[in-house]
This record gives sequence, structure tokens and C-alpha cells, in this order.
Amino acid sequence: MKKFKHTVLTCLFVSGSAIAGNSPARAAVNLLQNGSFETGNLSNWIESGNPAWTYVYSATMGYGAQDGSFYLHEGPQSGFEDTLSQTFSDIAGQTLLVSGWVVSDGSQPSEVLFKFNGETQVKINPVPNQPWTQYTFTVTATGTDTFAVTFRNDPSFSGLDNFSVTAIPEPSACVLLATGFSATSVYARRKKASALKV
Repeated sequence: MKKFKHTVLTCLFVSGSAIAGNSPARAAVNLLQNGSFETGNLSNWIESGNPAWTYVYSATMGYGAQDGSFYLHEGPQSGFEDTLSQTFSDIAGQTLLVSGWVVSDGSQPSEVLFKFNGETQVKINPVPNQPWTQYTFTVTATGTDTFAVTFRNDPSFSGLDNFSVTAIPEPSACVLLATGFSATSVYARRKKASALKV
């Protein structure tokens, strides 16, 4: 009973978070590996472009991490972009919520692009002077997909952290779970009431 109730609440929390524009990464499995750079390096990411000014910093350096102990401190100062990408397996047809965080001092020219299967979904140009700010978008899974982030900050540095790709439960599945939980609760209450009458 408790396990079923937890499943329903998790389903409702994830759906509600998606509707509100919040990241449900803590309630669902992140399909990205090392999305918050907590290995202290770029393991699981493929880097292409200009890596000369791309570093994984500890939370005590630069902007400080948005989440955890490390973050990506980036700013290819030679005027060329750098890109990190990951390819992962998912369930075709599922809706995916993609999320990432960006911080910057407002220096220009600067840019951060979130891409899914080569198509730009989020474009921040220039990156404003802002604290850690979350950017999200939704896409449909194809079975094997690639998330990439492309960035540059010519005169200075920006920070990137806490990337996640999570599946959003279908509303119909949540309705079925909620209905089943409700029916189970009614049955349990009736059974308890019958036992008290005896």
C-alpha cells in the first residue's frame, strides 16, 4: 500500500513539476551521465571545438557550483565555440524534459546553445549578467538521442551545471495510478469499518 502510494505521489510530482517548468530531475532518472560534473572532470561527455578555456572547477572557485561540488567554467577566449555532447538510449515516443543551468557576468560576445539531435532548442545570445538560471525544454524521444551544449564567452567566463534529461510520465498513466490508489483506499476504509462493527 505504501509503495503504491509513493508511486502515485512521485507520478503526480513529476507531472506537476513539468507543468510548472521546474526540473523533476530529483524525482526521475537522469539519462545523462555526469550531468553535474561531479566526477571532477568531463567523463562521459564528448568534447569538440575549442577546449582551450573549458575547465571543471570545484565549488570553491569562480562562480561556485549550482549543485554539488563541481561545475563547468567555460569561456573559449579565442573566439571559437566549444561543445560537449552525450548520446543516450531512451524509449521512443516518450516526452523528455531537458534542463540545464547557466551563470554569467554579462560579458559579450557570449552564447550558450542547448541542442537536441543537432537542432538548437535554447539559444542564449548574449548570455546576460545573471545568477544561476535554469533553462528547460521538452522533446520527443526517438530511442537513441544526443544532447549537446555549445558555448563561448570571448572576453570572460560563464558557468554551466546540473544538466539532466528525464522522461515525463504520460498523464494517462498517472490517472490510472491515481484511480487505482483511490479504489484501494476506499476498500481499506470499508474493510476497517466492517471489522469495527463485529
